[in-house]
Amino acid sequence: MDDAETWFAEIDSRRAAGTGLEFDPAAFAKAVGSAWPNPDLLAFLDQYAAQGILQRLAIHLCPTPTCHQVLDSGMLQAGECPSCGLTFAEEDERPIPVTRYRIVGEPSRDIRWMIVVHGMNTRGAWQEDFSWLIANKLKYSAPVLIHKYGWATVDVLATWLHRRSAKALGEKIRRAVTYATERGLPEAPDILVHSFGSRLFSIVLLDEQFKDLKFGRVITAGSIIRPDFDWTSLIRHRRIEAVLNHVGGKDGAVPFAQFLIPGTGPSGREGYLDPAVLNQLSAEFGHSDVFTEANLRQQLAKGGLWDRFLTQPTGQFTPTAPFRPEQWKPAWILMRGACRLLGWTILAIFGPLSLLRRTLDR
Repeated sequence: MDDAETWFAEIDSRRAAGTGLEFDPAAFAKAVGSAWPNPDLLAFLDQYAAQGILQRLAIHLCPTPTCHQVLDSGMLQAGECPSCGLTFAEEDERPIPVTRYRIVGEPSRDIRWMIVVHGMNTRGAWQEDFSWLIANKLKYSAPVLIHKYGWATVDVLATWLHRRSAKALGEKIRRAVTYATERGLPEAPDILVHSFGSRLFSIVLLDEQFKDLKFGRVITAGSIIRPDFDWTSLIRHRRIEAVLNHVGGKDGAVPFAQFLIPGTGPSGREGYLDPAVLNQLSAEFGHSDVFTEANLRQQLAKGGLWDRFLTQPTGQFTPTAPFRPEQWKPAWILMRGACRLLGWTILAIFGPLSLLRRTLDR
């Protein structure tokens, strides 16, 4: 990493943490291990000040070596340091002019519109209430598209059926994007995916047919996407903006997904390995507990976890209980194979009933 990359990484880190936002160049150089004086660093800081990333501040300090109080215009006009009592004219001392820089934060973002993709076999009231909570409780003018997968039974065992369902989801999202942009909304909606809905969403993201689709903030809950899923590439290519993975410490469903549903993993219990993802642990939550009315209200209330993730500037959100798994490996392939063989046996027996159930569900 060259000097410029190191300096920008430090600025980005401070913006994300919300600390050390105002600094003098000498202290900044010391923090990153650069030499001082450093004309290249000053040129770098001035360049980013011209771009609006930093604000250049001309300030004055008290000349007393043990004080160095920052003096505002009123103190300068009064001619006296309020901290040490030095009278500049009487002591023939002049305030010391220095240049500092302040990291400029991004403005808060609005929730313009959202998509929700739920898990299988759910008809919970949270789906219908979610739009109402966004629009009325939070007073956001944010239309919400709810995608209902329908009744999934033994057909989740087949990858080709996953892809068929994901294609239907991708086409529905594309139609919604067209509708939204025609009405002045941005093309990239925020999206919430749950359980099997997360599996379908991951397929859409990796499908070349839908590489034109872009998303804002992504929330996964009860996720069965593999923990080693590559989110960084999607962020780098501007397919998505940021990812929050809300993990349930007592989620008893997702650990079994990889044994029966091909292409899945327990990210809703283990978290994602990718450092670009923000993993939030709610130790007492089960598979769908985050979607109870009380918890939804809490997450979406002003200052709530999801509210902050959806509205804070990029890089400034921090989970209340962050964590990251050190490693993850899928279960032994023979064990997964045996479970799926059993599943296919069930499919052969009950497949016609599954088809009938899906037909009646339309």
